Amino acid sequence: MWEPNADLDAAATLGASLRAVGYDTEAIEELLGDEGPSVDRAEAPVFERRLPRSPIATVLRLFLLERAVGVSDARDALGTDGVDAMLRIGLATEDGAGIVPRARIVPTEGLLLAFDCFSRGEDDPEGWVGSFSPTAYWLAALTPRRRVERALDIGTGNGAHALLAAEHAEHVIATDVNARALAFTEISAAMNGIDNVETRLGSLYEPVEGELFDLITCNAPYVVSPERRWQYRDGGLPGDQLSERVVRGAPRHLAEGGHASVLVSWLAESEDDPDERVHEWLDGNGCDVWLIGLSGADPLDHAAGWNEHVSDDPDEMAATLDEWTSYFAALDTGWITEGAVLMRRREGGRNIVRADGADEEELEFASDQVERVFAALELIAESGAAAILDAELTLAEDVRFDQELDRNGNVREVRIALEEGTCAEVELPLEVAELLISLDGSTTLGRAIERTARRLELSKREAAELRHDALRVARDLFEQGFFELTRVRA
Repeated sequence: MWEPNADLDAAATLGASLRAVGYDTEAIEELLGDEGPSVDRAEAPVFERRLPRSPIATVLRLFLLERAVGVSDARDALGTDGVDAMLRIGLATEDGAGIVPRARIVPTEGLLLAFDCFSRGEDDPEGWVGSFSPTAYWLAALTPRRRVERALDIGTGNGAHALLAAEHAEHVIATDVNARALAFTEISAAMNGIDNVETRLGSLYEPVEGELFDLITCNAPYVVSPERRWQYRDGGLPGDQLSERVVRGAPRHLAEGGHASVLVSWLAESEDDPDERVHEWLDGNGCDVWLIGLSGADPLDHAAGWNEHVSDDPDEMAATLDEWTSYFAALDTGWITEGAVLMRRREGGRNIVRADGADEEELEFASDQVERVFAALELIAESGAAAILDAELTLAEDVRFDQELDRNGNVREVRIALEEGTCAEVELPLEVAELLISLDGSTTLGRAIERTARRLELSKREAAELRHDALRVARDLFEQGFFELTRVRA
């Protein structure tokens, strides 16, 4: 297997050449449509034939579609210095009159990311470094982006999360057991002009023992499987022990007020109580926690989903499914959840663990929502749920109310929806919806309840029921990030 040469000067030259030719997501979408950036190996020959002859099209052929190009075309697109830099790093080789790619470079989240060529399924070598996957997007979306001094990305892979953190952190450390992954991280950092990322070889937190960070991210190989075939997928430990180590280890490396966003998976005996195990990992860890289940499956569906690369061979697929389901049966597992554990270090009092589900296909940028969630958890943990009554709240900017009418034009149902982050939706009692709409940051929830009770001329019993319902609903929405906290009146 070829090894990338982390020549940082060459990588910087190549990055400049790619930017000069206009290689970005917009250029890909302009030439290949919205599906262009996520093209897979099978689609590449089709997409190639849609491209015109131009310098930017040459770059797309070479680095997006993994197709050979002529030497003269490569020099027209990247310049002689850019081509020489690419060859020096080893991202491509010169074969007669052609340039043959050995890696891909794809613009992602505003970055140029280098990694290995398209997956060949079972033929991928152990140290193969993958692209920006759907789970990588989950983590990018669920990471708070406040300014911090020190950040840590463990199991960095292609380095995407380390490079994203570098935009709002003074210094970032990226760890991985795969030296090739660290080389790609260094190459990508140099291509993007990023000089505040340090790579360290080692497993999980071992390379940073005794150090504290303001932000920790992790999208390590958390897949629960009986195999140890690929470093990027298989954790290599029994059951969900790798995920357990990630979750239990994060608080020891978080500075006070620091955040951790980690993607993991956890096992359960049944779907009826899917999170019991991960709650054990979180017990007494000194953090408020937002647990988000993004995907769940029984052992058979889990095995099928992670073994699509052998689906063309029915006999091999059958044997693989039997192996995986037997493995889960031995672990007394009836359900596997993949999701995010978001933690904020807060010592000196009780901590809250909140669990929600989210649709991974609806997930949007959630940094602001995450900040609001942890502000809510802190207030409730320190002062109790009743403190919400004295809080001046305003609805977050991306909140909307939807209503459904009956045949007579009367409101039958009201829903509140958050159009960012987890895109949560909650059905509301009509009276509660009306008083929540009135919250504009200048009055407390308690006074809004009193005003509504007077306007509706409620009895004491009815007013008490409204107060109970409003507090219950407001706490749920507050903890999901529907509200901005202006202040708490004494």
